[in-house]
Amino acid sequence: MKILVIEDEFTLAEGLMHDIQQIRPSAEIVAHTTNIKDSVSALTANPDTDIVFADIRIDDGLSFSVFQQVKTSAKIVFTTAYNEYALRAFEYNCADYLLKPIDVAALEKAFKKCEQHIPGIATEDIGGLAKEIITHAQSYRKRLFLEKGNSTLIVKTNDICYIFTEKGYTRVYMKDGEWGITDLSLIELCNSLNPSQFIRISRQCIVNAECVTTISPDIGRDYCITLCAPYSDTKITITADRKKELVKMLDE
Repeated sequence: MKILVIEDEFTLAEGLMHDIQQIRPSAEIVAHTTNIKDSVSALTANPDTDIVFADIRIDDGLSFSVFQQVKTSAKIVFTTAYNEYALRAFEYNCADYLLKPIDVAALEKAFKKCEQHIPGIATEDIGGLAKEIITHAQSYRKRLFLEKGNSTLIVKTNDICYIFTEKGYTRVYMKDGEWGITDLSLIELCNSLNPSQFIRISRQCIVNAECVTTISPDIGRDYCITLCAPYSDTKITITADRKKELVKMLDE
């Protein structure tokens, strides 16, 4: 099985590809692209692609443009945090439509639809299904359980400043200076936290974009971000690509 992943958010792409490999170990991810031009090239170079997981809003427009330029027999699974594109997605005979954050159960269901060669959704069914998707309330994690000593802290995710994993432990630092440890991995947290608020800036760290106060040049091509009090002295390195995505978030 050959798969193309079109996703311009690095952390979400990494999480999706990780889950794909876990669910279908024999699958080959032929390419990961972030824009229309590269996606067209990848799909043209791999005409035997079986499934395309396509984020709808990507760097240079909507991924619908890819399928206008390249005819493919691949099953298309659209992924997005924006449900307003539901009706248009069905114009491309999509096999499934997944709202972010994508959980493993939804991904497995999408694979089964593709593998069973389920035909496109009948025209008379599109309206009802699209309405169901559009009215579906996108839910993200609102609370988190943290362990600290012998105590269990119940915190609101909106109160998280940043999350850092080191030596097998994932620490969650709150805006008020409190902290605790979670059993969840960074990938699990990425998939359950609001992507318009939280961004994974490295393999070790997720930050609440609202808590970033400055972005400044660092060694080489990297950058350094500074966080709000009480973490004003905490400086975290971020790559140029991650910096670009962070700026994009802050500018919306």
